[in-house]
Amino acid sequence: MKTAIICNGQVTDYKYSMDIIKDTDYIICADGGTRHAYKMGICPDLIIGDFDSTNDFYLEHYKKMGVKIQEYPRDKDKTDSHICILKALDFSSEIVLLGVTGSRLDHTLANISLLKLGLDKNIKMYIADKQNEIYLINDKITIRGKPGDLFSLLPLTPRVEGIKVCGARYELDEAVMEIGDPYGTSNVFDQERVEIKIEKGYLLVIKSKD
Repeated sequence: MKTAIICNGQVTDYKYSMDIIKDTDYIICADGGTRHAYKMGICPDLIIGDFDSTNDFYLEHYKKMGVKIQEYPRDKDKTDSHICILKALDFSSEIVLLGVTGSRLDHTLANISLLKLGLDKNIKMYIADKQNEIYLINDKITIRGKPGDLFSLLPLTPRVEGIKVCGARYELDEAVMEIGDPYGTSNVFDQERVEIKIEKGYLLVIKSKD
């Protein structure tokens, strides 16, 4: 089952998000993500949060539609996004996170770190917005695009070893990346498929548009 989690960050292109959501089987809104769902005309299957960032209008709207709502206290150790992901991991084979990037850099970085939860359970999970697709790997991935498209590789652990990149303008073989030396930024698709493999560490793979 593929699950979409809609959070309260920036969603700059609703059509882009709707094209992703239409291919999912289950929709969870995290708190203020109800605003985005409402504007897209989407009825989520579940709403989770402490409801400090949503509007009562959206909650009442979805309550009347019979949507299941789970409320959590505001004083808690996990963000609403974190709780939604933990819930989705119990039944999903793939998870896409929407509205998890934006002006709050702390939230953006926290949400990127949550991608590790998918890796721990061998469940595909990634972040998507109009400008970026963000993946975290500890073994391999194939990303698709057009020649000329951009992607970046950034180490999430202090050191990533045995990096191999095929299908790109700047290919790598048995390379090492370390935090503080971001030479994997702005690589370019040379073919429609780029294959990336690593032997040790955690590597962020970001397909980007300007």
